[in-house]
Amino acid sequence: MRILGGAALAAVTVLALTGCGSQSTAPSTTPTVTVAPTTVPPTSPPPPTAPETITATPGPTTTAAADPNRPKGQCPDDSLGVSIVSVDAGAGSLDSTVLFTNTGGEACELRGTPGVSVVGDGNGTQLGKPATGIQNGVVTRTLQPGATIASQLRITNIGTNGGPLPGCTVRKGDGYRVYPPHSTRAFFVQDPKAVACAPGPVFMTVGPVGAS
Repeated sequence: MRILGGAALAAVTVLALTGCGSQSTAPSTTPTVTVAPTTVPPTSPPPPTAPETITATPGPTTTAAADPNRPKGQCPDDSLGVSIVSVDAGAGSLDSTVLFTNTGGEACELRGTPGVSVVGDGNGTQLGKPATGIQNGVVTRTLQPGATIASQLRITNIGTNGGPLPGCTVRKGDGYRVYPPHSTRAFFVQDPKAVACAPGPVFMTVGPVGAS
């Protein structure tokens, strides 16, 4: 059913009054009916329909499609503990291991090389270049609950003056940022002894987990 606006209704009223007056004795002067203008709000188009929001639930299929090298039983980020332990200080280099511990209640898998960089400035700013990842010897390792697996981290001994690396300006860091293999979550490992060449050159290498 169509609803008449104020102006249209007023016009109908005027016509009705005029029609009724034609059946009676018309006065010598036609009365003037003044109709106050009615403001009709412009017809606004209907608000656009909001696009449907589809929430994707992360799952093995989606993950595998995004990262085909991720192992099927990848250890969840919230089931991993990360630490770095110094092993040896040789001539010109410091050897450490990055340790990944399965803190969950089920066995899981890790495969590949982690990402490691020095961070500082009290806010996680990356200092210098990240460690170069070594891809030789990549294997899939299964971690039972409570088990730990290691990745070798070799750091050039740059001391306080850049050591054997030309163009190395030494920056003191707060520790290390570590990404487990095939993970997008960063873990911060505090180490007041961490130093970096900033902005370069590369001063660290890191190997795959569980490499023999």
